[in-house]
Amino acid sequence: MYYILGLVLILGVTLMVSSLSGGFSTLPEERTGARVIFYSAVPSSFYYVFFFVIIPSLYFVTTVMISAFIHRRITDTFSIRLLIAFLLTLALGYVSAGGAVQGLAFSTMVNSSAFISAPVIFIHFLYKYFAEIKVYFFTKRIYQTGYVVLSVSLMMDVYRFVNRESFFWIDQVQYFVLLTFYIFIFIVVCRGAFRLRTSSYRSFFKYISFGVALSFAPYLIFYLIPKLFTGIPIIGIEIAVFFLIALPITFLYLLSKQKLIDINFIIRRLRHHAFLSLLPSLLIAIMANLIIDWTFSLEPFLQLLFAGVVVLTLIMTFAEVMDFRMQSGLFSDRGNFQESLHKLMKNFKDQYSVGDLMNEVCHEITKTLKLTYTNAYSYHTKDGMFCVNEPIPENLLRHLKNSMHNRKLAVGEIVETRRGFGFVIAESLNKVTVIYSTGKQDFTSLNREEREYLQIISMNANIAIENMSHIEELMKQLQKVKSKNTDQYPAWLSRLLFQIAEDQREQLSIDIHDTVLQELLYLYRRMDELHTNREELPLTLRTELSVYKEQLLDSIHLTRETCSELRPTFLKEIGLIQSLDSLIQQYQLRSNFTVYFCAEDFHSELDQEMILTTYRIVQELLANAVKHSEAKHVHLYLAGNEEDVTLRYEDDGVGMENKYEWDAFTHIGLSGIEHRVNGLGGSLHIDTAEYRGFKMEVGFPLKEKECNE
Repeated sequence: MYYILGLVLILGVTLMVSSLSGGFSTLPEERTGARVIFYSAVPSSFYYVFFFVIIPSLYFVTTVMISAFIHRRITDTFSIRLLIAFLLTLALGYVSAGGAVQGLAFSTMVNSSAFISAPVIFIHFLYKYFAEIKVYFFTKRIYQTGYVVLSVSLMMDVYRFVNRESFFWIDQVQYFVLLTFYIFIFIVVCRGAFRLRTSSYRSFFKYISFGVALSFAPYLIFYLIPKLFTGIPIIGIEIAVFFLIALPITFLYLLSKQKLIDINFIIRRLRHHAFLSLLPSLLIAIMANLIIDWTFSLEPFLQLLFAGVVVLTLIMTFAEVMDFRMQSGLFSDRGNFQESLHKLMKNFKDQYSVGDLMNEVCHEITKTLKLTYTNAYSYHTKDGMFCVNEPIPENLLRHLKNSMHNRKLAVGEIVETRRGFGFVIAESLNKVTVIYSTGKQDFTSLNREEREYLQIISMNANIAIENMSHIEELMKQLQKVKSKNTDQYPAWLSRLLFQIAEDQREQLSIDIHDTVLQELLYLYRRMDELHTNREELPLTLRTELSVYKEQLLDSIHLTRETCSELRPTFLKEIGLIQSLDSLIQQYQLRSNFTVYFCAEDFHSELDQEMILTTYRIVQELLANAVKHSEAKHVHLYLAGNEEDVTLRYEDDGVGMENKYEWDAFTHIGLSGIEHRVNGLGGSLHIDTAEYRGFKMEVGFPLKEKECNE
């Protein structure tokens, strides 16, 4: 592949040099009937050098680098080779455009062949890329037919190159072929987006559609179609092919699998700005067309319209970005509001009562908005009664009742009265909580930014108050559970506690993987490098290093196993059965018993919580078998249907007393299993005796769990 890249690089450099050297000769003219049409580029001008030499050269070099990156980083498959061929073909077509507009025979042949070959290779790439993952949304006859037509077109190019003259009918045929091929690209991409709209490839086609549309639509709509049917393109070829830069960037973004930018946000903003710029661009194009010529001409009108939409879209996008970055400096109040919100949200976590939270809000908005007087109160809409934190004058209460509470208020709603303003931060069936102020010190009304500031505060304060209510209710329920003096937790509490425990396990696994394991790997690589490259080391020291390397490698494997036990990495990807097989293999390597696992009767669809619970139960049982059972054989049986799941464990170990107590210290593993089963509404039965083995059967009712959820 690197040889091909080298040949393409040599060919591209040759085309660049020919475009640059030919740029100082006279450009040809194209005749259509009695009308003479000159190319827009002027030889030896900066315009020509910029659009036909500098930009194509940069595009070509960038595409070659991207192709090399894809070849080096992505798995080498036939579809990836087709993608690289597609990108390089477009690059050759672009870099040969300068020589083609000058009439250089070789550049013209390369330009024509490249732009006709590119769409066929692209369609072939899409077919092979999805065929490798067993997904088919169009027939391979499309690209096969394309190659047949492409072969005929290439023979026409060779015939024209050999005869050293241009044939009008060949140009027209190739224009029609090119138009047909690019239409097929849009059809194939749209068909794939529609057929796979509910699959995981939906985002792939979203990005491909964006890249293809941005790259080829200007060329088709404003150059190829007008040139084919009227003989007069709306924009020059140098402008039309400029948009090809979007295509390699799109594929680099997709194949690198890195969130370089939020492409969805960019698409939405560009679409929004393009729509807003359409009407002013239309008016500018009409006015400019009439002012310049006083007669309506379609060609300059469309050129002005296209240029206006592009320029205004870019200006509005740039203005939005700059406004976001400079708004804190341009609008000091807005900066103060953001700082105040940040401070207030930070202080919310330190508040443990609604009254303290309300006082914090009152203090902050009084300082930020420079208010005269601020207070908080609750109003009972049914009884017409006020509940206040601090005394409020009775005449003000009557004013509030008549001006604010004569209608239903929603959270975040701001009501301005002749004596101030108030906004709602909490609302229930019969009660609203309001913060009221007698107004600003400068006696002005609230502006738009101040209203937005108060609305954000009210929404966040409402969330904080609701969370306090939920926590208070939870504490009451926990107090009831504690007062019953029972060892059996409610099902919801067991599930909550184990979910918290799993989150902590996952975080601990990530911390170990990112710190301890990486440090061990670094030390191992350094030690291996020292052992391999330092030949002058004494033999005894090299022997000791080998021993230390093996010990360090054992520690790395042990650390990885610990991370895997804390957070089963592939549990979601490979499923419960294969994960249990892998777990059993790990335990058999470090134990003296043989595990017989049977899951032939398991046909249930489990959610992630039940999969993880089953996995943890088996993990705990095997761990207990290693530590305590002294068994020689362990049997595991997993069965399940649409109604329930059954897990049976049996070993021939030493067993335990049948009349045992659930002691959190002596039987912590069994107690944990019981609470896990209880959390999912399951049942647990244990049959054991001293020196007669240990049996456990666990059952989970699937339909009952779904109803509870």
